[in-house]
Amino acid sequence: MNRDVEDEAGAAARPRCSQTTLRGMYLFADHGVDTTGNTFAGAGYEVYDGNGNIEGVSSANFSGEITRNEHYSGTYTVNADCTGTSTYPGDIGYKYDLFIAPDGSMFTWV
Repeated sequence: MNRDVEDEAGAAARPRCSQTTLRGMYLFADHGVDTTGNTFAGAGYEVYDGNGNIEGVSSANFSGEITRNEHYSGTYTVNADCTGTSTYPGDIGYKYDLFIAPDGSMFTWV
């Protein structure tokens, strides 16, 4: 088998994702220490609509400053290779890299 045929077969077998891969409610929890030594912990859920929009709610503790049931929104993109980004404008102002299961059942972020 020549290399071009192998590459084409491998590409066809790779999972493919799109914006519709993320659809539904996803739970999350995180905790840690930031670069200045402040501790944080949070949990909540986000709802992805399959069209690039996120609605979420979370509670958190940032070095003793507590927030409860805070609602927010954002946007997301998904690439064919099952990577993507989520962006939260305004007060949150974060952007994350997403790594998505091809069936959309879960993802992780950094």
